[in-house]
Amino acid sequence: MNLEDQQAASAAPPAPELNIFQRAMMAFMSPTSLGEYLRIRQPWFWNLAIIGIASMILFFLVPAEVFEAAVAEGMRGRSQDQQMDPATAIQFARIAGIVFALLGTFIGAWIISGVVYLAFNIMAGSDSTYKQHLSAVSHMYWINLLGFVVLVPLWIAKQDMNMKLGLGLLLPESPTTFVGHLMNGINLFGLWGVAALGAIESGLSGGKITVGKGIVTVFTLYLIWAVIAAAWATMMR
Repeated sequence: MNLEDQQAASAAPPAPELNIFQRAMMAFMSPTSLGEYLRIRQPWFWNLAIIGIASMILFFLVPAEVFEAAVAEGMRGRSQDQQMDPATAIQFARIAGIVFALLGTFIGAWIISGVVYLAFNIMAGSDSTYKQHLSAVSHMYWINLLGFVVLVPLWIAKQDMNMKLGLGLLLPESPTTFVGHLMNGINLFGLWGVAALGAIESGLSGGKITVGKGIVTVFTLYLIWAVIAAAWATMMR
């Protein structure tokens, strides 16, 4: 690039700032371009705040009888001294779920961003900052929210809060084996989020990481988590 080109580039106006709605749409439709934008600007707080509040509202809309069925299932097999008053248990479950919907959104994003930071910066050769990864993860959460919007009506219709949008839907009954729990843990919207985050990370890297490598890296992390969760669920069963 000659001197005139450098001067023209420096004189060019900065990229226009995108509002939260535009960025949310890009997470679904153009994640690589979103990653290129997030390399320059790293908004994340209001993404997580709005998603967390929306999750709280969705959790609040779940009827009491659905919570009652979930609590009864959780108490089944417990000894008498471990039993809790059903009304108290339902109230506790509702409050805990609503609070976790908000706090869990932030805590989960912070933890995932740290793992993604280590995976891409140490193993994949990216030079992105933790804040850039946090911004990428926070935008991927829009896909998670859509999955929750789909899931809550199914909870209400089936009266079953243990229902998940995973491959476990292909099983004839609730999973009890490691393979069953693993299938149930591979969420359809989770796979969509994996692909979106991998593409965002590609754009975030400034071309150092291809879209394919980004998706494979995120999918590997997702699969490791699914295996650990399935092993834990099998042991607790």
